[in-house]
Amino acid sequence: MFLLTLGFTETKSDTSLFIYRHGSETAYLLLYVDDIVLTASSQPLLQRIIMSLQQEFAMDLGVLHHFLGVTVEHRPSGMFLHQRQYTLDILERAGMNDCNSCSTPVDTQAKLSADMGASVADPTTYRSLAGAL
Repeated sequence: MFLLTLGFTETKSDTSLFIYRHGSETAYLLLYVDDIVLTASSQPLLQRIIMSLQQEFAMDLGVLHHFLGVTVEHRPSGMFLHQRQYTLDILERAGMNDCNSCSTPVDTQAKLSADMGASVADPTTYRSLAGAL
């Protein structure tokens, strides 16, 4: 893989995350299908990596706005990451986008039984929603 020839190593915990370390320089590259998130400890290092990638691949690196359900807002103080739209999409899929929130204490002693989910028309919907969380 080309990233390895640039000195990146693949992390053991996430096969889509690559880390470059050389002296005091560090870069992180997150790769998912054809999306890339790249950051580096210095602007010169970032530019060197981008130039190397562009020599090998046809790519258009723009400003990061969305990545895997995470929205990125650029602010003067840095980046603000949130999942507001992702959350709204899940609520819509569950048919709960018009529900109002309320303060509810959580029962930490509640026990679930196998037949409690029997009222769900399509159990795959429930599984899909739970998986999205």
